[in-house]
Amino acid sequence: MAVAQWSSDSIAYDAGAERSFVAAMRMFQAGLYDSSATLFLQNLKDFPRSHRTTGAYIMGGKALYASHRHRESIRLLKDLIDLFPSSAYVDDAQYSLGLSFFRMLRYEDAANEFLAARESTNDTTLARRSEQMLSELATEHLLGGQLDAVRTAAKDTAVIVLLALRRAQQLQSAGDQRSAVDVLKSVAGFPDSAGHVTEARTMLAQLEAGRTMKIGAILPLMLASDRPGTRELGIEFLEGIRFAVDDFNRRSPVKVTLDARDSERDPSAAARVTSSLCGDENVVAIVGPISSNEAFAAAGIANACGVPMLTPTATSNGISAIGPFVFQGNPDYDIRGRAVAAYAWKTLGARRFAVLAPTDAVGKLMADGFVEEVRQRQGDMVAVQWYYSGATDLRSQLQEMRRTALKKKEVPVVNFAKNIRHQDVVAMSMAGASQKTLDSLMEIGGAMSVDSLFGPSGRQIADSLRLPVEIPTIPYDSLEIVVDSIDVIFVPIASSEEIAVASSQIKFYNFTARILGTGDWNDPAELDRNRRYADGVIFLVDAYLQPKDSRFQSFVARYQAATKRPPTVNALFGFDAADLLLRVIEKGATLRTEIAEGLSQVRGYKGLHSTISFSPQRVNAALTVLRYGRGSIVHEGEIDLTVPDETSDSSQPE
Repeated sequence: MAVAQWSSDSIAYDAGAERSFVAAMRMFQAGLYDSSATLFLQNLKDFPRSHRTTGAYIMGGKALYASHRHRESIRLLKDLIDLFPSSAYVDDAQYSLGLSFFRMLRYEDAANEFLAARESTNDTTLARRSEQMLSELATEHLLGGQLDAVRTAAKDTAVIVLLALRRAQQLQSAGDQRSAVDVLKSVAGFPDSAGHVTEARTMLAQLEAGRTMKIGAILPLMLASDRPGTRELGIEFLEGIRFAVDDFNRRSPVKVTLDARDSERDPSAAARVTSSLCGDENVVAIVGPISSNEAFAAAGIANACGVPMLTPTATSNGISAIGPFVFQGNPDYDIRGRAVAAYAWKTLGARRFAVLAPTDAVGKLMADGFVEEVRQRQGDMVAVQWYYSGATDLRSQLQEMRRTALKKKEVPVVNFAKNIRHQDVVAMSMAGASQKTLDSLMEIGGAMSVDSLFGPSGRQIADSLRLPVEIPTIPYDSLEIVVDSIDVIFVPIASSEEIAVASSQIKFYNFTARILGTGDWNDPAELDRNRRYADGVIFLVDAYLQPKDSRFQSFVARYQAATKRPPTVNALFGFDAADLLLRVIEKGATLRTEIAEGLSQVRGYKGLHSTISFSPQRVNAALTVLRYGRGSIVHEGEIDLTVPDETSDSSQPE
């Protein structure tokens, strides 16, 4: 029977239909799907040829779907497609049909509807969602014959390649490698622009070579130890890495296996297992070791063998400098100091800096990085003071810092009541001083600083003119005088126990500068105990979890389902390092050199614990910025040293 086709676009506006439709939409938006479905269906009955007819069909179908009335939804959406084949809602109706078929476990019908939506729509979001559903169906639900039927119906080359990948994956899992190769060969010649072609070629090369790719992991598993608690650290990292590998194998046609080795918390053992892993030609990269001394021992071997090595947590300077195959997923001490200075410069607008740092190796390295970054930016490094870790009296350091800072305010003054000759006035006028100001000062016998007369170069100009000047003396020891000639003080404390000492004494010596620090300031209890002094302190950390973030919540749910416990911070470090590495492989890098090259180009990878952006030295240059204020720690953003100053920090797709 022929069905009459007409367009609601040609129907005149109907006020009654509009009121009915708006009321139904309000119900839908309020989540009252069953009631809204009733209203949409009533709209179609009362106003069968209105300007809202197609809208009522599509929204009625969605409301029925949301009410789990899938059969009714399917009937209504099919009517929309049959009656209005040229409607702008057809692609949306096809996608919604696919969802209803999916819920009814009619997977082949669902796949055909998602395919129709993918190939008919001009909406990039709808196309992406349709392709994602097609991929899930092909991976998890369609049988071989069903998938072949959908592949045959496909016309878009990207979809054809995607479905070929999933079919080849099915065949490989079933042990039919020859058929998998044939399927991949049928699409390997498609142009790169088609999408998914690189993945198909990578899988084809792997199958034809008969090769199993391995990821090595070097961790302190302490397998030979019977002491309680000694294995927990390594196990946490291993669980995160293993979860990343399992995640990868679920979504990718290319498969990898994990080869975990025990470093025994011993650099010599780490070197030994590194050599063993590098000797296995199937090992394409290594995650670990996690400590700096073990990483130093392993890095030289991995680099000499040309095996990419990514340590998730080692922070010492110089590990990645061993060679182009060595990567540090955690910022080193130099980067940490530089990042604080860069944040102060770029975000806080600071130009005058000071350092109060412990003399231990870590404090020295971070302070040196800070000072060097300020120097490169041509900032004013007012003072650098050192103290012994654990010191409780910073009197001498802060008194000296006060003296140095206040001395900068002792600007030479020209006293026009004393020894100023006519030729001096002429010279000052020629050097840029205002003639009107000079005349006024001469008349009243006043005085003015050389900076006020000549600008920022006042001292040099006064010296070149050999002007008689007076230098006022500031009573440095008077704590009533505020030190406002320093914008920020960098205080990389050795432990959170120093929060009280540093913050209270900086406040006591009347500095207005903002305190900046590193991860040891991230102690909420200690900050709360010293909130009077620590309010406003800003510090940079290498890990910050966001439990309210939907992506993080989804990960935690999946992780707990797989491991029966929530992820620790160590597990997240391990997961992010492995996931980053595997995403490079997923883009087509299968050789050791290709993986190293891919890692070196990583910028803005959004991990679960932090962002990872590799500097040209292959060290992560991104840190999270936190601020303590009013009794709570607030997330301020990120600082990424790979992002140029003139460009705002932005994320890059994973």
